[in-house]
Amino acid sequence: MDLMHQPQWIAAACDRVLKRSRGKAAGVDRVTARHFEVRKRTELEKLRQELKSGTYQPQPLRRVMIPKANGKQRPLGIPCLRDKIVQEAIRMALEPIFEAEFHDSSYGFRPNRSTHHAAFRCLQLMASDYTWVIEGDVKACFDEISHSAILSCLREKVMDRKFLDLIRRLLKAGVNVDGVVHPTEKGVPQGGVVSPLLSNVVLNKLDWFLHDRGKHGRARNQASAKGIPNVKFTRYADDWCVFLTRTSKRHAEKLRDQIQSFLRQECGVELSLEKTHITHVRDGFDYLGFHLQVGCGRHGRYVPKIKVPRRAVTNAVQRLNEAMRHRPLQESSMCRIVRGSAVVRGWSNYYKIAHNFSKAASLLDHHAFWIATKALCRKLDLTTAQCLAK
Repeated sequence: MDLMHQPQWIAAACDRVLKRSRGKAAGVDRVTARHFEVRKRTELEKLRQELKSGTYQPQPLRRVMIPKANGKQRPLGIPCLRDKIVQEAIRMALEPIFEAEFHDSSYGFRPNRSTHHAAFRCLQLMASDYTWVIEGDVKACFDEISHSAILSCLREKVMDRKFLDLIRRLLKAGVNVDGVVHPTEKGVPQGGVVSPLLSNVVLNKLDWFLHDRGKHGRARNQASAKGIPNVKFTRYADDWCVFLTRTSKRHAEKLRDQIQSFLRQECGVELSLEKTHITHVRDGFDYLGFHLQVGCGRHGRYVPKIKVPRRAVTNAVQRLNEAMRHRPLQESSMCRIVRGSAVVRGWSNYYKIAHNFSKAASLLDHHAFWIATKALCRKLDLTTAQCLAK
C-alpha cells in the first residue's frame, strides 16, 4: 500500500493511463484525458492523499454495450480516469509478483506475449503427434468470476490488508446503467486496467492443474516409450486448448469433466459446454480466430497448418462496408479511404502468420477495391466507368 501513495509511483501510473486514454471514452464523471491533463498536478496530489489516508472510494463504472461477432452484445465497464490510474498503480505492483508464478503456456494479457505465440504453441504440439484437442471456453469469465476466488488467490502472495481492501473496493464499485447504480457481487469489468491480470491470477490455478495432469522431462520420455498418454495445453485469457496424445476420445471427455469440476470449485467460474469441443487434429479446430488443422503436405506427410477461416474474410468485408460505404454522404473520400485502409492493415497484421494468407488476402483485396469504388461512385455521383477512368 505504501507504493500506492508514492508520488513517483502514482505519477508513472498516470502517464501510462493518459497515453492510452487519449481519444477514449470517459467514465461516469465525463472527465477525458485532455481535461485531466489541464489540472494533472492538483488531481494527482488529491488522489494520492486519499489513498494515503484510506478515504479513496472508486466511482461506479459506466456501462456500454458493444456488438459481438455472434450477434450478441458484450457489456463493457468503463472506469473514471482517476480510477484507471489507481488500477494501473495496482497492476504495476502485482504484475512482477505473479509473472514469476504464471505458467509458461499462458499467453493472454502478459508482457511480450500475443495470440500469435499461442497459435504457434498449438502448431508445435500438433507437430509433436498430439492428436485429440479439447477446445475450451470459460462461460462469461469476466462477468462471472468470483470475487472471493480473486481475493483468495491474491492473499497467497500479498499480506497487506489495506491493499487487498483497496482491490475489494474496486471490485465492489458497482455499475451505472441509465443513471441507476447496480451493485457488483461478482465479475471484473471488461475495460478495467487491472481486470485481465486478476483473471489470469485465478485461471493460473487451471494452468497448474493441467500441468499436473501431464508428464514432463524424463517422465515424458518414459511415457512416450511405454505408450502412456500425455497432456499439454495452451491458454490465452479464458480461451484454452488441451492436447492429448496416445489416448482416446473417451479419455479426453473424462478430462473435460474434471476441468469443469475444477473450474467450478477452485476458480468460481463455469465451463461453457456449448463452446467446448473435443476434436481430432485432422478434423481441425478454431482458436483465437484462426483455423488450425493437420493436413497433407507437398511430400505426402501430415503437416500442421494455421489457416484464415472463411468467416474472417466475410467479417472484414462487412467492416470495410461500414468504414467506406455506409457513411454519411458529406464525409470526404479521403476519410473513407483512410478508415478502410486501417481495417485492411489491422486484418493483415493479425492473419499474416497463416499458411493461406496470400490467397485470403488476395480475396480481401478484390473486395476492398470494389467497395472503395462503389463508395466513391456514390459520394461523387459517378458511374463505375467514370470512377475507374479517374
